[in-house]
Amino acid sequence: MGRIGEALATTVEPVSGLQRASRRLIRNLTVGGLLLAAAYTLLGWLWDGHGLLESVLAGIALTMAILPEEIPVILTVFLALGAWRISRHKVLTRRVPAVEALGAISVLAVDKTGTLTQNRMRVAELRLPDGSAHDRDARELPEPFHALVEFAMLATPADPFDPMEKAIQQFGLHWLTGTEHVHAEWAPEIEYALSPEILAMTHVFRGDARDTHLLATKGAPEAVIDLCHLAATDAAAILRQVEGMAERGLRVLGVARGEWHGEAWPQSQHDFDFRFLGLLGFVDPPRPEVPAAIAECRSAGIRIVMMTGDHPATARAIAREVGLSERAEVITGVEMAALDDAALRERLHRVDLCARLKPEQKLRLVQLLREGGEVVAMTGDGVNDAPALKAADVGIAMGERGTDVAREAAALVLLDDSFASIVGAIRQGRRIYDNITKATRFVFAVHMPIIALALVPTLLHWPVLLMPVHIVLLELVIDPACSVVFEAEPADEGIMRRPPRAPSDSPFAAANLRYAVIQGLGFAGILLLGFGLLTGWGVEAAHSRSAVFIALIVGLFLLTLANRDLAHPALARQRARNPWLPRMFGGVAAMLAVVIGLPFFRHVMGLSLPNASLLLASGGMLLAALAWLELLGRVTRPRASALPAH
Repeated sequence: MGRIGEALATTVEPVSGLQRASRRLIRNLTVGGLLLAAAYTLLGWLWDGHGLLESVLAGIALTMAILPEEIPVILTVFLALGAWRISRHKVLTRRVPAVEALGAISVLAVDKTGTLTQNRMRVAELRLPDGSAHDRDARELPEPFHALVEFAMLATPADPFDPMEKAIQQFGLHWLTGTEHVHAEWAPEIEYALSPEILAMTHVFRGDARDTHLLATKGAPEAVIDLCHLAATDAAAILRQVEGMAERGLRVLGVARGEWHGEAWPQSQHDFDFRFLGLLGFVDPPRPEVPAAIAECRSAGIRIVMMTGDHPATARAIAREVGLSERAEVITGVEMAALDDAALRERLHRVDLCARLKPEQKLRLVQLLREGGEVVAMTGDGVNDAPALKAADVGIAMGERGTDVAREAAALVLLDDSFASIVGAIRQGRRIYDNITKATRFVFAVHMPIIALALVPTLLHWPVLLMPVHIVLLELVIDPACSVVFEAEPADEGIMRRPPRAPSDSPFAAANLRYAVIQGLGFAGILLLGFGLLTGWGVEAAHSRSAVFIALIVGLFLLTLANRDLAHPALARQRARNPWLPRMFGGVAAMLAVVIGLPFFRHVMGLSLPNASLLLASGGMLLAALAWLELLGRVTRPRASALPAH
């Protein structure tokens, strides 16, 4: 327990790419925004002749226009609602940054039992050392197999929790009830627990004679064979039986019995004298949804690595049955221990199946995969899995059969232990990341006209176009409303047919922001041109401002539609509906009607009631903006796949 605690304390949870990118963006925008706002204040005061207080207020307003304060709203709302949406797929989010990392997963390390399989064990086959076999379809249990089942039951708790031990007790009670081989009243005097050194457990019972004790042992076949000190030829024959059973997908346990005479208990099970009784084979059928879910992962470019404590042949058989990997090579824990990190990292390029693993070896595998540039998700349920769950980019604990320590260390908890739930969460993670990228692109596109309309008229000695109250209304009400609409965007149809994004990608990547800036600057140029023409034609400032303001607000709708899907025109009919689009459009339109229609708000905003000519001017600017967005889309559409959230 101390070593596990030390491993948990020294294992650092990875910082998500979104956290790193947002910190860098905030730092750069803060410095740039403050410098530009200070320059704008001085320009307004010294260059344009405005009062100092008015210039300072205008500088503050420009700072609001520059800093995309919607970004914290987007990150908080999208990830929080994303966690809620993922919970509908039976996955509980314990750490919100994991929602973002889901979309970048490139390696999914999964346990076999309970994740790929149903974790409903049944005894399917019995084998004696001489090769005699008994399968589950037989109508009776011959006498030679009674001792094998009897001592398997004695080596198992009477009221077990583990599915394999439950299967042993159910099988034994079915066949042996009413015989002398059932000992419900017996309780072990001492127990030798399973350990990393000896993968077997022994129950010791008081015998009939004084100082005589009966031993019942079960565990990994190779461990039980070692405890029995069998001759090499006998051990090889039994191991061939184990291999044959495992190749049919059975989990195999060895069973032995022994006697001990004496008062002092030995320190190790190796000091007892055992006789090998035979093998038990268990069937644990794969979950019916697993093959389709694995196929979906493979089409999405996600590599699946099985990490199990089972026999290599069992792992290979289950992997073949569910279509996990076309590569038959398996690496075992013993082989891993003999390799240094460089050799093991090279071996992992060729191996998808890892068997007979100890928990600390899972941690090593996760760390090596991450060092190789992979984004790793890992499933686990035991206390010993906790360090590896914490070290993974996305640790996924089992909710039904997992321990509290595993759940505490993990970022996600599977409520139904189903592999299909993991795939559903990955699909949602990709959708959430795509929508964050779309919303980020929209926000930066919108800020360009706000900055330009506030800054350029001052430089050209034009009448003030955007006043601080306009910027406040846009920044605090309208822009966030439009941004949050992207959270409800449905997933792209091909979202699970494309490879995982690179870990270095982010919504704030240069390609995404560059596209947004070009979008926004083109829109800003159209609005400034319209304002300049109206001013040049002698239209009063309030009327010109009203025409541009209406075009700007309605233009937000166009930008919203244009950034939903870069592969289609802004006004094209989208394949999937977003229920929040009409609500957002209606709400913003109602707000615009109130601002323009009510005299009080119109006076505060420095606007005028538009006539037919002004509405026509606004319509002309909007048509030009639509033409610009469509032209930009046509030019960049062949390369749209290079942008995040295509």
